[in-house]
This record gives sequence, C-alpha cells and structure tokens, in this order.
Amino acid sequence: MKRIIGFLFCSFLMLSAYAQSDGGEITAGKKYDLRPEFTARTTAQFFQSDYTVSGGVNVNNKNTYGLMLGYKEIYDDATPADIYAITSSFYYRHYFHLGKRKVCAFYVDANVGACWVYKTNYRPEDDHPLYETGDCGLILSLEPGFRVRLYKNLHIFLGPTVSAGNFGLHFGIGF
Repeated sequence: MKRIIGFLFCSFLMLSAYAQSDGGEITAGKKYDLRPEFTARTTAQFFQSDYTVSGGVNVNNKNTYGLMLGYKEIYDDATPADIYAITSSFYYRHYFHLGKRKVCAFYVDANVGACWVYKTNYRPEDDHPLYETGDCGLILSLEPGFRVRLYKNLHIFLGPTVSAGNFGLHFGIGF
C-alpha cells in the first residue's frame, strides 16, 4: 500500500510540474492560476458506500489534479458479509463553466487508484468470499456532475458515479 501511495504522489508531482510547463520544459514566462482545491464527498452505490476527501491543485480554473483518500463499506449479499476497505486514488477533474461569473459548472472526475481490504466478517463456512482481509483491488471511476458555487470557492456538487462494476450517486462539498 505504501508503494501505491508513493507512486500516486510522485505521479501527482510530475503532472503538476507538467501543467506549469508548455509541454516539456518549465518556463518562467508562462503564468498559471494555481489554487488548492479540497472536497469531501459521499458516494452511495448498490451494496456499497464510500466516504472520501480529496486535495488537489486547480490549474487555470478548468482542470484539477489531485489525490483522494477514502473509506469504503461493501455488503456482499451472496455470502452475507460486510467488507471494509481504505482507498487511495489519483483524480483528474475538468470543469465546463456556465456563464461569465462561473457560479455553476458541469464537471467530470476521472479516478484511478487502489483499495485495501482491512476487515471482513465472513462466516467460517463460506466457501467463496468476494474479498478477504489483505486483498487489494483496482479503483476506476467516472463521476460527471453539476457544481454550484455558494461563496468564493465554497461549493456543493452532485452527480452520478460509474465505477468498474457498479454505479450510484455522489454528493459533496468543496472549498
């Protein structure tokens, strides 16, 4: 897990350096409006729920690159059991602003990362559990949505979540 988080952090640093460049070399003449952006969200999907926080760098008010850390609860109804995991992912967000004041915007989040199962409560007689303690899984998701800015950079957002093998709805607040 430490290697995955280290890899995602290094990728984030490389992409933020690339975003400040003109495609290959970092120049002092080109200026970008770099601002931090943080969110807290919950995602309700069929048989699972996620709670995540994210931190990233908003580049030119249209693109954001960052890291998401979260907690996931999955219910496996085939064996009946609860599965608990910790998630870490790299995300890219693109905004499509509506109007000149940029109060409302459509956005698309693309996430890639990993989850680590730290606890399950399977019964001993279950033969084929979905996940076992210590398993790692891949996170791939696409989250389009609609954002409304309330005050300065304080905003709320809502939209569908489509992930590898599941879909649902996400809601959150950002600043």
